[in-house]
Amino acid sequence: MSAENPSEMDKVFKALGHMTRRRILQLLAESPKYPYELGKILDLNRRVVLKHLEALEEAGLVDRELAEGSLGPDRVYYKVNVSFGLSTTVLPNTFLVRVARLGELEGAPAPTDLEAPKAGVGVKAMRSLLTELERVNRRLEELDRDRIGLASLRGQLINQIESMMREPESAQRDFERVRALLDPVGIDMWEDESDDLQLWSKTVREILSVFENMVGEKERPRKKMPMKGDEHIE
Repeated sequence: MSAENPSEMDKVFKALGHMTRRRILQLLAESPKYPYELGKILDLNRRVVLKHLEALEEAGLVDRELAEGSLGPDRVYYKVNVSFGLSTTVLPNTFLVRVARLGELEGAPAPTDLEAPKAGVGVKAMRSLLTELERVNRRLEELDRDRIGLASLRGQLINQIESMMREPESAQRDFERVRALLDPVGIDMWEDESDDLQLWSKTVREILSVFENMVGEKERPRKKMPMKGDEHIE
């Protein structure tokens, strides 16, 4: 994407590339806030705060809403737009960026074996919370290791596919087309899992079609293997 026409991912990285914007996002994740509140916490001019909020809003990370003022005119406050996950993996032969927009926080799925303990007070309740927090931290570490391992395997598979398509120079355009299909920036919508499967099926068909045209052959339909008990066996 060009600088004049940035992609959604470009906007996200640009928004998160500034320390003040990351701090604003952290504050808004705690609770919705007015620009004036953010300015006081960060010790920044209101105009500067609004500029950072504009970048976060353009990236789709925050929303603004109008709140009724009890002693004056209505005021605009900002809040985190969606439950949002971003992972980046950089390995030899692998650069993988995935964005997960989970919708409203209440709708985000959670592992069935992990849950927040019931509210309580005292040392026992605190110990229970810390124990569960430790379990969650360990699970996150396991997921990070699995993600890196899977990203590495993904890179190897893509390299093998690409190596099969590096033959004639005349096929360079087709090769670039397949590379774009294989390695896009992932935008995951957890609630649209069936759409993801349909999109992947379409991608597989398109890649196979391009590859078949490049090598000049079609995959022959597989002959059905005779089963025991069939009346006619060729």
